[in-house]
Amino acid sequence: MSQSYKIMIVEDEELFSDKMEMQIEKLGHEVFAVVDNSDDALKNLNEEQPDLILMDVRIEGEYDGIELADIILQKWEIPVLFITSNHDDSTFRRISRIASEGMITKPFTDIQLKRSIEFILEKKEKEKLLEEKNEVTWVPGENEIFIKHQKKLNKINVNDIFYIEADGKYIQIHLIDKKFLVRISLKEFHLKLDQKQFIQTHRQFVVNTKKIKSIDLENSIIIMESMHIPLSRRERENILKELDWL
Repeated sequence: MSQSYKIMIVEDEELFSDKMEMQIEKLGHEVFAVVDNSDDALKNLNEEQPDLILMDVRIEGEYDGIELADIILQKWEIPVLFITSNHDDSTFRRISRIASEGMITKPFTDIQLKRSIEFILEKKEKEKLLEEKNEVTWVPGENEIFIKHQKKLNKINVNDIFYIEADGKYIQIHLIDKKFLVRISLKEFHLKLDQKQFIQTHRQFVVNTKKIKSIDLENSIIIMESMHIPLSRRERENILKELDWL
């Protein structure tokens, strides 16, 4: 990898933090900071942000590693790789609910850590290239958008959108037979839409209510043609009211 990155370590076991610090330097990257608690981590991040964070699940401070990562991802969108010795399903489920880069389990080898770091940073480089190729522009006074994709401008009527899905720093705009990946937050894109027609059904999904065929209340799934979209408990009552199905 040609470029050098700044990497932060949040780890309360000194032996493991020392090991990761040496490996990061061997890879040619800069160790941005080494902390063992959430308070010091946030203090550092409020001043400057690294390119990647290696995060222990169990740390001291106001937040544990998973709670801290969720805050970081929402505020700064910095990729987080979890370092954990926990093998239980509960920890895995908590990690899977946030948009992290996954986890590596202790004890790990030098090569495992090396490959995990390189995979994430290579992905980051590709995202930068993708950012330059995918743009969305709203047509003034019209319910249409242009999406730049592979050197082409694709004109889309907003009513043809079935749903929008958050994908890290991007959203996926799903039509009946294709989808587009665009660098914009789900919140920002949603605010430009008709709020009665397009409703958030889950933290990661916004749906076009005009495309809904049915709702599976038992399994909390919205059905749109062959598409199945999750419906969170928090949003369930809201969407049923908007559809006048209550």
